[in-house]
Amino acid sequence: MMTATRSYFLSRPIKFLLAVIAIISVTASSLRAASPEPTLAGEAKFVEGAKKEGKVAFWCAGPAKEMEPVFGKFRQRYPSVQVEYWRAGDAEVQQKIIPEARAGVYNVDVVCTDLEFLVELKKAGLMKKHDWPNARSWNAGYKDADGYWVARHAVVAVIGYNTDLVKAQEAPKRWEDLWEPKWKGQISMPKDYDWVLMLWSAWGREKTVAYLKNLAKNNPAIGPGHTARVEMIAAGAMKVDVRLPLHALLTYQGKGAPIEWARTDPIVTKGTPLFIAEHAPHPNAAVLFADWLTSAEGQKAYHDATGHLMPNSEVKSKISDALKGLNVVATPASMSAYASEIGKMYTELFWK
Repeated sequence: MMTATRSYFLSRPIKFLLAVIAIISVTASSLRAASPEPTLAGEAKFVEGAKKEGKVAFWCAGPAKEMEPVFGKFRQRYPSVQVEYWRAGDAEVQQKIIPEARAGVYNVDVVCTDLEFLVELKKAGLMKKHDWPNARSWNAGYKDADGYWVARHAVVAVIGYNTDLVKAQEAPKRWEDLWEPKWKGQISMPKDYDWVLMLWSAWGREKTVAYLKNLAKNNPAIGPGHTARVEMIAAGAMKVDVRLPLHALLTYQGKGAPIEWARTDPIVTKGTPLFIAEHAPHPNAAVLFADWLTSAEGQKAYHDATGHLMPNSEVKSKISDALKGLNVVATPASMSAYASEIGKMYTELFWK
């Protein structure tokens, strides 16, 4: 019969062995976390170059506080590459990048812009052609057929209204419902005309022009930025708005604000272009960051930070769920050719 003392000493090696196995297991897990698997099969060559470059210069319109979690996820995967961020609106970026290029100054690697500026940027030779391996299955409206850009997210523009001021049975359900006399002086709208570009894409010129002329009879008021107008509608400053960003509206709705949106046919969307600069000062880091941002990991990080609809249909969200069963029309980049004509008409009708 084995004594208690002998049993104790025999069990010590077993306990020691189990402890060693546990330490090895934890260490292996830590190493895997610190050295994640590549997001792309061919990224290794860019990783080494990016390490030497040390940073990527990114110009975009998103608030820095909103974008920081995205950059944090990028740094977790590529700790040796820092993101140097400059926040500016699309027009401001345009006004900076083109004059600098003419002077032979190239300070940016990856750039956000809008559809209306694509023609000029491409003509100036500032956009790098790229394969965009993560965007191959995306909707054609969210990428350039020649590979010069892809969408960083999709903007969904909807009619929104205050539910305290507008009863459900009286709420607009079609775009044309905003022609009704009861809405005179009760409609707000944005300064920019991207939503007209979207409607033009879905309807064509003739129907869009007729729509705008009829809408103008109700004297819509030009308001501030898109998010600010969501706040205005939620606060009851106006009853209805012709173009609210769905992601912001859903955010306020989730907080209990009295705001709802019309399930019109069509629901219009547009991609917000992202491109790699042709003369990027950090070319390897530029490709690495752009490919990561359009990967499933990058798209999820961007969605979690902003709430936007992602071009990658695998990234599920409140917006993608809300749009199920609706006729969602993505605006092709070719519509940018009509931006000047639409801008002139918009000014004449609503900026009198």
